[in-house]
Amino acid sequence: MKFTTTKILKGMALAAAMTATMISGVASADSIRIAYTGYSTDQPFWVGVGKAAMDKAAELGVEFIDLTATQADAAAQKDAVDRALNMGVDGIIIGSVDNRAFGSSLDMAAKKGIPVVTVDTAIDHEHVKSLVQTDNLAAAGLAGDYIVSQVKEGTVLILGGSAGHQTGNARRDGVKSAAEAAGLEVIFVICDWAEACGYQTTINRLQSNPDIKAIFAASDPMALAAVSAVKELGRIDDIVIVGFDGNPGNLESIAAGEQSADIKQDNTKMGALSVVNLVALIKGEKVAAFTPIEGILITADNVNDYR
Repeated sequence: MKFTTTKILKGMALAAAMTATMISGVASADSIRIAYTGYSTDQPFWVGVGKAAMDKAAELGVEFIDLTATQADAAAQKDAVDRALNMGVDGIIIGSVDNRAFGSSLDMAAKKGIPVVTVDTAIDHEHVKSLVQTDNLAAAGLAGDYIVSQVKEGTVLILGGSAGHQTGNARRDGVKSAAEAAGLEVIFVICDWAEACGYQTTINRLQSNPDIKAIFAASDPMALAAVSAVKELGRIDDIVIVGFDGNPGNLESIAAGEQSADIKQDNTKMGALSVVNLVALIKGEKVAAFTPIEGILITADNVNDYR
């Protein structure tokens, strides 16, 4: 078959048009806008997550809109997600205050085809395709094993997160399983991640139950509150206190011989990978449904490596 110049040019034009159409359906990095709403900006851990996400977005040439509130507020966070949807962003990252609060928002995200990635805490909704999170159960298991190595009998007080919170439940269960397997009693108190509750619960429980030998706090601010309460009662040398996050103040407390240990989360990796996964989803690529990140046990033996 012979091809005329006209036919060749027409074929080239058709191919170019098809290529342009295909490209237009895939977002390029410099046209992507993503929104991020973390737990709050008043906690060092979340400040680190947000900064890492922003830095990774800048590295990838992606516009980053931070809608995180200064304090944990589930209603305000849902409003932030709804605002992002109305702005027409290409994707959203949520580090949830209440992982049960986003049903209608995520329904709308699905309708609009806006992908959503969760960081630190899972949200049970079919539209969420990626969770970037510390393996909380395994990491809390490290905390439980440490407590068991230090306490041979007695009771462990667990200062928990909010009721039904996936992250808090996993941290509770990891410590609880290790402690009970070793024959220790466990008392669990919901504290809604609040320092004031951590402090007052520690005071009240230690005064009413002399068998308490260890305290596990599901977040570092609560752990420091427990340290303050135990010091006030003059029992800092008698109680094993373990926190969870790896905040600078807690590491200083360990170095000072007050807090016993901490589980460090890699918040830098969490923030960065949440952006990487979201951009991949926006481009139509597949990502793992769960990206687990290992926790690290920090004690007096290795605290100087992380300060």
